[in-house]
Amino acid sequence: MIKFLNITTACLLIWMTSNCSQILQTVDLKVTSEDTSTQEEFRVVEKTLTIVEARKQNAAPYTRTVLQNGRGENAKSIPEKIALISNFPEKNQPHQYKIGIGDTLTFSRLVENNRSPSGIKNKWPIQSGVTKYKLGIGDTLALTIIKDDSSVNQVAPINRTVPENGSDTQNLIINSQKNDVILNSTGRIGSDGSVLLLEVGRLEANGRSLNDLRSEVRNILIRNGVSPRFQLEIVEFKSQRAYLTVSSSDQAAQSSNLIILNDQKTTLVDVLTGAKIAFKSGVITRVKLQRKSKTYQMNLRDIFEESSPEIIIRDGDHIFVEESSTTAVSNVSIVDHDGNVVFEGIGKIKAVGRSLDEIRRSVLPLIQRVPGSQTSFQIDITEFSSQKALVNIPEKEGGIIPIKNQAIPLDEVLTENGLSLDSETITRINLTRNGNTYSFTLDDLINSTSDRIYLQPNDRVTTETFSYKDNKVFVLGGIDPQIFKIKPSNRETLADVLFTEGGVLASASAKRSDVYLLRGNQPVVAYHLDAQSPTRLIVADAMQLRPKDILYVAEQPITSFNRTLATIIPLRILLRDIQDENIP
Repeated sequence: MIKFLNITTACLLIWMTSNCSQILQTVDLKVTSEDTSTQEEFRVVEKTLTIVEARKQNAAPYTRTVLQNGRGENAKSIPEKIALISNFPEKNQPHQYKIGIGDTLTFSRLVENNRSPSGIKNKWPIQSGVTKYKLGIGDTLALTIIKDDSSVNQVAPINRTVPENGSDTQNLIINSQKNDVILNSTGRIGSDGSVLLLEVGRLEANGRSLNDLRSEVRNILIRNGVSPRFQLEIVEFKSQRAYLTVSSSDQAAQSSNLIILNDQKTTLVDVLTGAKIAFKSGVITRVKLQRKSKTYQMNLRDIFEESSPEIIIRDGDHIFVEESSTTAVSNVSIVDHDGNVVFEGIGKIKAVGRSLDEIRRSVLPLIQRVPGSQTSFQIDITEFSSQKALVNIPEKEGGIIPIKNQAIPLDEVLTENGLSLDSETITRINLTRNGNTYSFTLDDLINSTSDRIYLQPNDRVTTETFSYKDNKVFVLGGIDPQIFKIKPSNRETLADVLFTEGGVLASASAKRSDVYLLRGNQPVVAYHLDAQSPTRLIVADAMQLRPKDILYVAEQPITSFNRTLATIIPLRILLRDIQDENIP
């Protein structure tokens, strides 16, 4: 009975090892229906790989695919030749800009006065005595008060007696000292005209002189029982100011300045000298002083004469310095929803849909000429707001591109916003214009020898980048199956894959006389190479690889025999042990 069980166990082991070289866990797949179609068969044609055949095959196209991003079915791989197709819009020359709603137009007029202003008499302001500075909103006051601080100190005992009852008494000397304490506080006159200072509280300061305020502070300190030792000063002047506007034919000399007045006397000569207003050869400069509702005019040269009256600047004065030889007038107007602009001295004119030249021709007869003068004018668009194009570049700036009166080439916009040619990717440009969509590559756009493409109003430009799918060659046969990656820029050859680390020639089981490179489809051409001779590797180095090539290497016969022995020998040993009843 034991012998029967041993024989049964041996047969079971023989059956298991005859089907596999390793003990694997069985995986079952239950199929409920059968596929009646047969596996597709390919016709294979063998060719000997020679130098001539290798050079011929090297001229074959290097087919590549690119990866298209998107959502759903749009995300897929497409042939390279489809991604390289360019469809450009019709030729468009730079068009003349047409003004639209929202554009800003500036009308500049220069009147060159040829008349001498020598006949114009000076009109001097009536001067009154120097008035005291009146405090106002924004001025800052600083108050310093010196106060007495009394203190009492105890010193060591100087006498000690012992009375009859036995208790001690101690006499002390008391020493009283006085120290001065300095209190500093600052306050700014607020919008209500008052200022808050320590030790005196809130004071009404707007419109009052500093002496008046000092008197009030003194009275408050005396009333509070504080010695009136204090100092009240203005540390920052901000309430009184005057203005200076300089108009000159020299653009760099034009300016507008704010003059802060203080409690010191400021004259017109001081202001002009501080602003570096000087005489100019051949130019007569007039100074105009606006004070409240009156205007006073003087020649610049007369102001600096010693005999001229001294003009003290007051709060609110506005000083204008103008060159009498030229007068510049500038007017800015935005095209309203009705399509009109309004210019001083011209009136309302239609602007929308018209070019600058058309508007200039309309303005010329409307200008009122100054007798004895030559008038020139210019109309420019200083802000373009009516016409825009959208350029969307992922991970770049792009955005809204305003259309201006100067033509904007599309290739310049794209390169300025970070796009550049890259041999590893394909960048496509999609242009939507007037309901039509055009698609072309960045390479064709930049390298195009035809007319350039210029942005037009309401253009929509988007870009997308296609990355190349990795190219590979499949290697199998007498070695472990593997994938060998290739690049079109490197142009790897058959020799590269044969001599790669862990490759075909590195395997002892590969039959070097039967190396096949399979290429094509219906029929599949198998290029045969006998790699036993080192000289034939010259042919392998001349044969370039192409994507989806299959490299097959036959297996050495001894390898198959060894694999069979590896299965048979353990079975023979097992049968011998069974026969000798050596199985435990």
